Amino acid sequence: MIRVPRAEQKIQTRSRLIGAAGRLFLAHGVEGVSLDAVAEAAGFSKGAVYANFTGKEDLLLAVWREHFAAKRTRLADAVAGADDVAAVLGAIHAAMTSFFAAGPWALLQAEVRRRSADWPRLAAELAALEAEELTEMKALVSGFLQRFAAGSAPDPAEMTETLAALFDGLVLRSAVAPVAPGQLADRFMSVVIALAGLDRRGAGASR
Repeated sequence: MIRVPRAEQKIQTRSRLIGAAGRLFLAHGVEGVSLDAVAEAAGFSKGAVYANFTGKEDLLLAVWREHFAAKRTRLADAVAGADDVAAVLGAIHAAMTSFFAAGPWALLQAEVRRRSADWPRLAAELAALEAEELTEMKALVSGFLQRFAAGSAPDPAEMTETLAALFDGLVLRSAVAPVAPGQLADRFMSVVIALAGLDRRGAGASR
């Protein structure tokens, strides 16, 4: 049997704990999840959780960092993946569909914001992560507009803020009245096309 190096074991254990925690937090909220439940879902003892994280807040931050990083990478690949606007819009649509299907992250963010007095460090670090994500998204939007926007392009910062609010709003609305991820992505992309001044016919099908 091939022995896995200790450092690699630690990376694998941490990754499994983050994955299990993310699924549980999305399903039950922060307050509804115990570290015992996370350990059990990942197939470890509670000691494995404390060997990798200082507590629930530290674990939740690790979940957020991984989520934001994966989201940024997927969108960056979509925007940079082709020179044809229809192909790029199709890739963004596919990425957005996967984001909407991933779970109600906006609800989880809202829970942390509501409890900011109880979780000040968590709320502050989550806000910093959100600001970092917005900065990187503005750069992606700016690059997209420079390549494809028709006529007078909108301000990248304003468009990014609008799209971020739209994304969160669609997630929250869907939590009340469920909508298929693909349909949510359709609605999102229709706003992208409108803000960028792209003719829907000229842009081609985005899905």
